[in-house]
Amino acid sequence: MKINTDHIVERITEEEILKRTTEYDIYSFYMPKKFEIGRIMSSPFRNDLHPSFGIFKSSRTGSLLFKDQATGDVGNCFKFVSILFNLTYKQSLQKIWDEVVTHNVVSDHGIKIRDYYKNKKTIVSVKRKNFTKTDDEYWGQYYIDRDTLKHFNVFPIQKFWVNEFTGKFTYTDESPMYAYKVFNSFKVYRPYAEFKKDKWRNGCGQYDIQGWEQLPESGDLLVITKSLKDVMVLSLFNIPAIAPMGENTLLPRNAVDEAKNRFKRLIMLYDYDDGGLKGCQKMQEEYDIPYTFIPKHYLDIYGVKDISDHIKEFGKDQTNKLIKELLHDS
Repeated sequence: MKINTDHIVERITEEEILKRTTEYDIYSFYMPKKFEIGRIMSSPFRNDLHPSFGIFKSSRTGSLLFKDQATGDVGNCFKFVSILFNLTYKQSLQKIWDEVVTHNVVSDHGIKIRDYYKNKKTIVSVKRKNFTKTDDEYWGQYYIDRDTLKHFNVFPIQKFWVNEFTGKFTYTDESPMYAYKVFNSFKVYRPYAEFKKDKWRNGCGQYDIQGWEQLPESGDLLVITKSLKDVMVLSLFNIPAIAPMGENTLLPRNAVDEAKNRFKRLIMLYDYDDGGLKGCQKMQEEYDIPYTFIPKHYLDIYGVKDISDHIKEFGKDQTNKLIKELLHDS
């Protein structure tokens, strides 16, 4: 008797699942109604009288992401299943494996969509400009000086392009723009953007890990945080840190394995909000990395949710004290 080994794996991961089915087919299997990519519809998560839910292509990775405009929930097909059925990240992987993969749910349409988007990489190009007093004032709020910015390949830009299209924004003193150069890709940051959707333009991928290029060869501690700004703030206290491209972006396994070989201890420090909590839980489930947060009363009373906010609000000495408490207690 021949045994089918196609569905036998050591660990169920996103990668193993997507070798056997597609993101589109996973969404289709669990969506209550047919959907079109890029078209707004009623949310499957709740009674949605005013349609505000959509599935769209990520300009950064080509993945199919969902977003619920009313709740702010956003993520990939695995997070979609997790929210829809109130499951942990690992439980959602298992459910998809049992119900989609083992029953060979994969369509020609899903494969066609996957291949089409996989070949559409977003490339961000930038035109640099010189540092000015405006830049010193903005970054100075976080005690980040020009030397630190240059060390982490952050610089002001006059304008940018996404693929062949010129971005509609330019640098002004009222609305400066910055580029983060991560390996050979760029991420554009507009801190004072009027709308959240205009704050970032990203040409980076999963392996463009912010802060990775600046890490020492080895050390006692490595902090995984949620932004390059936080990485730079932590560097002021001689604490090596890295950040994925988003709180819900899982670091690649081989990168985590290398980090664990180079550093004696890893710990996550994300925002104390819904996105940060879910991101930490996802990373902990997958890689068994502990996490800590700035105590919630800082958010409730002062609006401080990350280490950058804290140093801006309370200064360097108090932030140093807090960091020692957080990392010692974890």
